[in-house]
Amino acid sequence: MGYLIKVREEESNNQEPKEISPENGKNFKLDELYKMLDCKMIEIVNLSACQIMIIDEEGKMNDAPYNDMATYYFRKAHPKNHDFIVGNALVCSSNDIE
Repeated sequence: MGYLIKVREEESNNQEPKEISPENGKNFKLDELYKMLDCKMIEIVNLSACQIMIIDEEGKMNDAPYNDMATYYFRKAHPKNHDFIVGNALVCSSNDIE
């Protein structure tokens, strides 16, 4: 199980993470991640010893929209890092991906 953090749509102020489960009920597969994040290459960012964030590796290069909620979680885990997250993001346990 994980939480999908979609990019905020301009007409909506709501950007609540959506709880999701892998299609097979066990772990997220690579093709599933590509589809969910709308990307061709993923990047795994560690948030803690057991929690990760999966994002689009090429998002900034492709001018994906800024994701303020995902950036908030990233900076909370890495307070000295002022980088930012673009595009959709998935937060889950490192055991939830295959």
